[in-house]
Amino acid sequence: MPRRADSVPPASADPTWAFRPCTPALREDLACLSAPWLRDIAWLLHAPDMARLNVPGRPSLTELGLADDAARRRWLAALAPRREAFLQHLDQRRSQRLGFYHEALWQWILGEAPNSVLLGHNLPVRDGKRIAGELDLLYRYRGVEPATIEHAELAIKFFLGLAQGPGDRHDAARWIGIGSFDSLAIKCHRLVQHQLPAARGEPGLAVREAMVPSAALHQRIVMPGFLYHPWDQRLALPDLANPQVYQGLWCHHRAWPALCKMLPPASRGQVLLKPHWLAPPRGLGLTLAELDQRLRHHFATTPSPLHLRLTLPDGRGCRLFVVMDGWPPALPLPPHDVPSAH
Repeated sequence: MPRRADSVPPASADPTWAFRPCTPALREDLACLSAPWLRDIAWLLHAPDMARLNVPGRPSLTELGLADDAARRRWLAALAPRREAFLQHLDQRRSQRLGFYHEALWQWILGEAPNSVLLGHNLPVRDGKRIAGELDLLYRYRGVEPATIEHAELAIKFFLGLAQGPGDRHDAARWIGIGSFDSLAIKCHRLVQHQLPAARGEPGLAVREAMVPSAALHQRIVMPGFLYHPWDQRLALPDLANPQVYQGLWCHHRAWPALCKMLPPASRGQVLLKPHWLAPPRGLGLTLAELDQRLRHHFATTPSPLHLRLTLPDGRGCRLFVVMDGWPPALPLPPHDVPSAH
């Protein structure tokens, strides 16, 4: 039996459990950064992986050469004048999708960090004339012998937990995407069973040999994001979850007034707009009454969810997804086999 990701927490109607302070290191990194893309880079450097799989996760600050706080903040500040270069890099994908933005940020980090060298990204793996897959990132660390290629598959995910659904309360299939076609179980299965193996076969080897001949292969999965609990019930984390995963709340629009009554009156909130769902935005944001008006207008014109960051008067924050009444319209089927946790 895999070890549970957490002890089973009690059901709770008090949503303030999910409000957490920003970690001191991230708070200090963000303090001198105003540009959203730089703040998102700083956030990624600290964000934990969502899942515990049988492969390493995100590159550590030490591996990147950014473990020293003062040196890291100087490095972040030095990126600011290069905004246009980053935007040109981002525009190469010609898409506003959050996943592409996340990939572009990691490409930039690995290309600019003191201890890493970006070798290539979004590399097609060809089996004859057929494209059998794509390698998200190939890079190496400076000074590592024998020569080793790091292969990273990337994802950033935001999954909402269901009190009832496929499997038991620890099943990753109960944590689903806003669009109701993806889940933590499905994504982990695809990463482990399909995306990582693409680099290990003969076609993937040919791609790697063109980069660094005879290099060893080291693989990892980089998947930060959030798991959102129902606003009035703290769920058990799924077995695959990293105990340090960032967590938030979700509610139906009809439950928003009840949630507001559970919060201090001076609480405030900000609407998060794609692709900047990563770092907390600057500023105080809107009052709860102003957010209520924003939500009323939003759901009067569209069924799409609204992503918020709420802040208590003491500074603790929490992400909240407000979804249309009746969500989810469907449940994604779990994969036949799911990767096991450590």
